[in-house]
Amino acid sequence: MGKEPPLTLTIDPERPSITLQGPIGDREAAPRSRLEHLSVRPSPRDPGLLQVVITDPSLFVDAYPVLCAIADRAQLDGNGFGVAVTDTLRLLIRLTERNRSISRDREVGLVGELLTLIGACKRLGPQAAVSAWRGPHGEEHDFAIEDLDVEVKTTASERRAHWIGSLTQLQATPPAPLWLVSHQLTEAGRGQGWTLGELVAAARGAAAGPTASMELDAKLAAAGWAEPFDELCVTRWRRRSPSRAFLVAEDFPRLTAHQLADTGFDYSHVTDVRYRIDLTQHEAGAMVPEPLADIIATEVNS
Repeated sequence: MGKEPPLTLTIDPERPSITLQGPIGDREAAPRSRLEHLSVRPSPRDPGLLQVVITDPSLFVDAYPVLCAIADRAQLDGNGFGVAVTDTLRLLIRLTERNRSISRDREVGLVGELLTLIGACKRLGPQAAVSAWRGPHGEEHDFAIEDLDVEVKTTASERRAHWIGSLTQLQATPPAPLWLVSHQLTEAGRGQGWTLGELVAAARGAAAGPTASMELDAKLAAAGWAEPFDELCVTRWRRRSPSRAFLVAEDFPRLTAHQLADTGFDYSHVTDVRYRIDLTQHEAGAMVPEPLADIIATEVNS
């Protein structure tokens, strides 16, 4: 390839692999690849050169146009080889992951669970906190913190209003008392708050350690997180108001299976129940236990 910057395309039949190589600036970081059969790495012989390597022979024919697209961006657009690799991979991820997305409601919900998890890591320690996160595995409540069950609800509305998705979500499991943690978010300006991907990174940092890290990654996947969302979820969030915790007691606004059973109503043919509660003016009902108070007061650095 005779244009600038100079690029080299190499096909190695012994490995087998196909590699596009070009120069990268001294202060330019090597782009990350989240594609299974494509890696981006510095040249083992010259750290000033960057290599894009395809390792699956069955993909060589389809991968060649991708490498050509990188070369065209580098040589025709004049943005440099590293930028060309980054832009092409970002476009590939958007195309291949177009059918994978995360809804705004799920994004907001996961932000709230991660805020709680990060606080729990600082209060309980990484392993205890990650083990306490039960929501991703379909448990009745999101967290089991010491002797408390905790349901986490997060809203981006101006009122502290939350959707409840079943008759059992706000039903305590004795002897553990049930607390509802309410996070109220709003969109943040540039340089403020956190994206969902930044909270995932913060949670991974808080849960450092081989066992806790592996368990956390498994739970993140079960909760619906996928690495491409790091670039797709660009909304920055911050707390609209301080997070609060409410004891789910007899006077708490809710609808449960036990309440319906006590009325004698046969609800066996009602297969799904979803309702909304507004806690804007609701009192906590009891002093928030110290561990939980510490967890929901934890600040996450932006």
